[in-house]
Amino acid sequence: SVPYLDRPPTPLEFYREWVSPNKPCIIQNAISHWPALKNWTSAYLREVVGPKVVSVAVTPNGYADAVFKDRFVMPEERQMPFMDFLDIVERKVTSPNVFYVQKQCSNLTKEFPELVGDVQPDIPWMSEALGKKPDAVNFWLGESAAVTSLHKDHYENLYCVISGEKRFLLHPPSDRPFIPYELYQPATYQVSEDGSFEIVDEMSADKV
Repeated sequence: SVPYLDRPPTPLEFYREWVSPNKPCIIQNAISHWPALKNWTSAYLREVVGPKVVSVAVTPNGYADAVFKDRFVMPEERQMPFMDFLDIVERKVTSPNVFYVQKQCSNLTKEFPELVGDVQPDIPWMSEALGKKPDAVNFWLGESAAVTSLHKDHYENLYCVISGEKRFLLHPPSDRPFIPYELYQPATYQVSEDGSFEIVDEMSADKV
């Protein structure tokens, strides 16, 4: 079981009790002051971001950055108006594919700066505990079919849920020897002329 904290920890507590021993926790009442909890309705996002073109990951099955047969397949990265993406998420437009705003190179600050004022660009007690500001602050929005495959992050993570839910399956570091590990040819989903997806190898990329 993962412990619940009823308040944000002090920087010392957070580093000593959670970061240093590599233990997860769920922190309640940590972002209750964020305007995003009240503001971020579909209507608000349409008004504030609206027709702006953003990066959206598109896959036939919801698995982005995932092993499929003998390839490590990355999603098609589609540029589309944010309001069109919301139409798909809200089922106003039907699509057989799965769409997910999930770019990971600080897309909140780079692609969605209009929303930064509704949250915080960093969490003060986290920044103090680690001695630095975050390298990336991401905004993710997707359908329930969007699944993130098993992976290891090279960063400490704080995941703040504004609406809906996100389920995590966490393995302790001691499980590492028991997790299969192979090298795969990188590839990308691309849409063919008939609308179906094909898997195209990234020929210049090293195996991952």
